[in-house]
Amino acid sequence: MKDLVLLFLAATLSVAAQTKRDEEAVHKLPQSFSDVFTKHDGHELARIMADDVDFVTVGAMWLHGRRDFEKYHTRLLSGRFSEAAIRPLQIAVRFLHPDMAVVYWSWRLEGDRNVDGTKRQIRCGMMTMVAEKRAGTWLVVVAQNDNAIPGAAPEAQGIKNPIPIPGPDQEPP
Repeated sequence: MKDLVLLFLAATLSVAAQTKRDEEAVHKLPQSFSDVFTKHDGHELARIMADDVDFVTVGAMWLHGRRDFEKYHTRLLSGRFSEAAIRPLQIAVRFLHPDMAVVYWSWRLEGDRNVDGTKRQIRCGMMTMVAEKRAGTWLVVVAQNDNAIPGAAPEAQGIKNPIPIPGPDQEPP
């Protein structure tokens, strides 16, 4: 029985451990995404995605696989978003296992256009990514991107948001 308890404790401790290098690599994913997005290179942006990525856009389009992610973002970034710039505001990381983490990050986007070509106002939102270390490289395997709705919903009263989203007319943190 004592050996079983020690084995359980050892397994639990090893699951929680990850390296400083892995923590830094995962924490850099939002900045890497933003840098390449702002360079308007859908091909390079796809490189941080896993082959089997599931990515839900702010428009509720579910892109399955790196090929569709790349096709969509190459078209978007050379079209309506060819002048868009995105930047991360706040980032929070939670490791689920040493080789899997969830990344929450708020963002601010400006310079994009609506389908009809009219300029959009500055937008803020939040993306959630699940990253997995595959063959020594951290890749995004699942992501959900959401636009923020300005103002707090009455249902949110008394609830602390770990990453509050600024309004488009507010200066981000």
